[in-house]
Amino acid sequence: MSLTDIIQLLVGGITIGSVYSLVALGFHIIFRSTGAINFATGEQVVLGGLLAVTFTTVLKLPLVAAFFGTVIIAGFIGLIYERLVIRPVLKFSELSIVISSIAVSIIMQNSMAVIWGKEHIVFPPFTSGNTVALAGAVVERQSFWIIGLAIATVIVLRLFFDFSLIGKYVKATLNNRVAAKLVGINTVRMVSLTFALAGGICAMAGVVVAPITYAGGAIGTMMALKGFVAAVVGGLSSSTGVVLGGIVFGVLEFLIAGFISSGYRDAIALFVLLVFLIVKPTGLFSSGTGWQGRS
Repeated sequence: MSLTDIIQLLVGGITIGSVYSLVALGFHIIFRSTGAINFATGEQVVLGGLLAVTFTTVLKLPLVAAFFGTVIIAGFIGLIYERLVIRPVLKFSELSIVISSIAVSIIMQNSMAVIWGKEHIVFPPFTSGNTVALAGAVVERQSFWIIGLAIATVIVLRLFFDFSLIGKYVKATLNNRVAAKLVGINTVRMVSLTFALAGGICAMAGVVVAPITYAGGAIGTMMALKGFVAAVVGGLSSSTGVVLGGIVFGVLEFLIAGFISSGYRDAIALFVLLVFLIVKPTGLFSSGTGWQGRS
């Protein structure tokens, strides 16, 4: 295998790894606020792609308006999800939240199949034009959008949590919900906001990845699995960890697929998950210090 081929694999891995990072952030935020895994994350990714398709092809909205409209609506749906499903069981065990999220996942999956159908829908790239040559490798223009969006999301979230009052309230809730409540923070509202944030971030992942995969169909389950693996690899309790975990897992997936066989890509996700759950369940980059994930 030539150096150009390796660079091509690295670019592909970083691109898809950036998507995994966004999905992993969705898992991370909900895990930090509730202590449970949100199994509806994959369907929230699918919802983002389908909403974007509706806005651009049916309503004929510009891409920018469709993108932000998708994120806002997905965030609002996240609020409804928390209010109607999660809040009533939040006082019980994390298992109750997990079971509720599985139920929501099934409901969303079937509802989207009724509204948009079960077949995947082609979504055009954000920018048309020829591919870009990078050190001999061929890079799709959509890759730059994906990587750029992932970087921008991390920066905006860091600024939000570090410099806005509401962001500091949310971060306090993520770090220790009981302590935050004792100092007068309305943790119930902050948990609601985390579900809105997670819903919006997952929707962004669905929109930006649709041009290189597709919108709708059965993509949700695999995106949820690989996003969760990325979160476990990086450290589910660390924001920095899950982002880095997504990149690491994406590159690892592409390198193994390139050197062995692309037919093993999905199996790799399960294998990596099992290895990390057994050998290092805290992840590569987690230091147990909350949202900032200082390491």
